[in-house]
Amino acid sequence: MKAALLWEVGKPLRIEEVPEPRIGPDEVLVRTRACGICGTDLHICDGVAYVPRLPHIPGHEPAGVVEEVGEEVSGLSVGQRVVPNLFFTCGQCYNCRIGRDTQCTNLKGLLGVTVNGAFAEYFAAPAENLFVLPDNVGFEAGGMVSCGVVTALHATRRARVRVGETAVVIGAGGVGQVLIQILRAAGVSVVATARSREKLEIAKKLGADLVVRAGDADTAKRIKAFAGGDGAECVFDCVGTTSTMTDSAGCVMRGGQIIVVGEEPEFVGIDSIQIAQRELEIIGTRNGTKQDTADAIAMMAKGIITPVIAKTFPLEEINEAMQFMRSGGAGARIAITVSGRD
Repeated sequence: MKAALLWEVGKPLRIEEVPEPRIGPDEVLVRTRACGICGTDLHICDGVAYVPRLPHIPGHEPAGVVEEVGEEVSGLSVGQRVVPNLFFTCGQCYNCRIGRDTQCTNLKGLLGVTVNGAFAEYFAAPAENLFVLPDNVGFEAGGMVSCGVVTALHATRRARVRVGETAVVIGAGGVGQVLIQILRAAGVSVVATARSREKLEIAKKLGADLVVRAGDADTAKRIKAFAGGDGAECVFDCVGTTSTMTDSAGCVMRGGQIIVVGEEPEFVGIDSIQIAQRELEIIGTRNGTKQDTADAIAMMAKGIITPVIAKTFPLEEINEAMQFMRSGGAGARIAITVSGRD
């Protein structure tokens, strides 16, 4: 099969012919139809946060069609449209037993991150990690379920923001755009910030009540005025840099929550005096559980969530797609189309 391989950190991916994955009795082989690109893919290629064994096939936002099922698999059949949950868990540890899949202490693998992923014509996954994709959800949008969509949904469930309250989404990119849709559907007033005019325009179309350019001198003042003076009940930081965490502290109310969605190797830009005296809650959130995945698919099928796709590239142009994302030119998500065969 054709695949994009990372042979060396910091170097372009190489399109090569490699053997198709061999599946075990409880696994499924999926023919990839589309796969999204997100910041984690850039991190992997740059050697940040995740360092898989090389050569490695990235790609963790896939949607495809079941090609083959293992002999012990039930409930899935050849030809079904599917998307994965990325976390190959043990199912036995404390966190697995209470439904905190992403915190599994005996994690077997993370699709496209620590094990080979879907920048390829085929990928393999445990049957228990695959979910049927409804016919009314396209492959490009469906691929976003496993990271962009489920991450946003899980983040809202880590928060306690309620109907009529105000939430700020810092970083109105792919995950932020899904957050806006979920929050608006829940009756929450939404403020979205971004440096890109295009992202702000998309945020407004998706239902954000107020859009503010990040970095402007009066950004925090405008957000506080909109939220009633003291600040927003909840801030979702989808960027995760020192500066955006500082911005989060500047627009959240006393006793409010900052939900950290974005991941960067930087220190939080909030001093402990603010955290203690203002009784701020800083909450981490990572991807989503299998239940989040099922719920995310249902919300997409109902039209509550519609990921915005900025551009698609064929697999053969994966490096151009990665550079396009790295340059900041994408106002929304990017998808790789892998196979159009029926």
